[in-house]
Amino acid sequence: MHSERSGVDGLMELLVSTEVIAAFRDRDGRYVWASPAYERMVGGNVVGTTVADWADAATAERVRVEDERVWSGRAVRWSPENPGHFTSASGERVWLAGRKSLVGGPLLGMIAVDTSAWLADRRALTAAQTRLSRFLAHAPAVSTITDAEHRYVWVGGLGPEEALGRLVAEVLPPELAAQVVEQNAAVLASGNSRQVRVSSATEEWSGHRFPLPQPDGGTHVGTILLDVTEQERARRSAATWRNRFLALLDRSPVPTCVATKHGRISVANPAMAAALGRRPRELVDADLEILFSTADTETHRRLMHELSTGRLARRALRVTWEGYSGTLTVQAVPDDEGLALLATLAVDPEAPPEPPALSEREREVLTRIAAGESTTVIARALGLTVEGVTYHVTRMVKRFGVPSRTALVARAFTLGLLPA
Repeated sequence: MHSERSGVDGLMELLVSTEVIAAFRDRDGRYVWASPAYERMVGGNVVGTTVADWADAATAERVRVEDERVWSGRAVRWSPENPGHFTSASGERVWLAGRKSLVGGPLLGMIAVDTSAWLADRRALTAAQTRLSRFLAHAPAVSTITDAEHRYVWVGGLGPEEALGRLVAEVLPPELAAQVVEQNAAVLASGNSRQVRVSSATEEWSGHRFPLPQPDGGTHVGTILLDVTEQERARRSAATWRNRFLALLDRSPVPTCVATKHGRISVANPAMAAALGRRPRELVDADLEILFSTADTETHRRLMHELSTGRLARRALRVTWEGYSGTLTVQAVPDDEGLALLATLAVDPEAPPEPPALSEREREVLTRIAAGESTTVIARALGLTVEGVTYHVTRMVKRFGVPSRTALVARAFTLGLLPA
């Protein structure tokens, strides 16, 4: 149903820009839309009502008879010579030229112009026609109607005037013509409106195609297309730069994330995830204020104030998390939705571990190893067996986490356990 109504919705937007008297009603006769000119004519909002809810009985009966004719597949036409009529909000009879017919949905559509002034002054008619022509000539859209044979029967807006009476394949390049014919055929086969895109190597158009039932029982296809070439080019360029940024972000060794101005993370690089002991996707939608704690309330208050006023603030906060500490630098940057936050984290280095405690005997053995004495000499000097010295050395190597006696001595010098 949405696709069926999308073309009608596009037509509604076009009609609002003009002084056309138009309305759409469903099978129960209930209004689903009316143009501003229509509502001014009848004196109020009619959406959700039927003609019988507010018109006199004679008018309601006349409209009902006309509607049944339209629902049976026959259009109702009014011309200046044989106009329709309606009673305005002021009680005056308004003479109309236009038609009633079925449109997508299906809905019963009525579109007309007030011919009261036209009948009194043909110059007003000429001026109205001129205004409409100028509007269509300057509208930034292509508007066309093609028949079941894909022949142009009406062209407006940016459409080529020379296309009238010619086949789509005779007017457009083969690449574009094939797309248009395929889309029109789909509308004719389904009877439904479609949102469409037409593109070539240099241009791209977007809009709607919708069925237009004809009095003879056939169906034409109405089209309204907007040139979106520049928008698509800009969108693709933005996507390219975003992908480049994300690639650089992933490879950066600096813990970094991007968040909304309210602190909700949208993307985090592996370095940030590793610093927090998580995987990158686990940080998506996480809140910075929940992940990190800060005692620097004054800096935090200033940052929040600057962000609330839209300033491009940059603040460094001392933070802690899960037993670690560091500095979180938050930089506000411009974004499509206003502001975003670029946050980088500098993790404080861990304090060096306390050196293992040594017994007096272990210290004596370590001192003599550092002096270059052999195991046998050390054993004799300290009154120990060779196996006893080896036992002490093995225990110290294990506790210091080193592979050999030489490494043990080097580590002991580094930790200040031996005199330089």
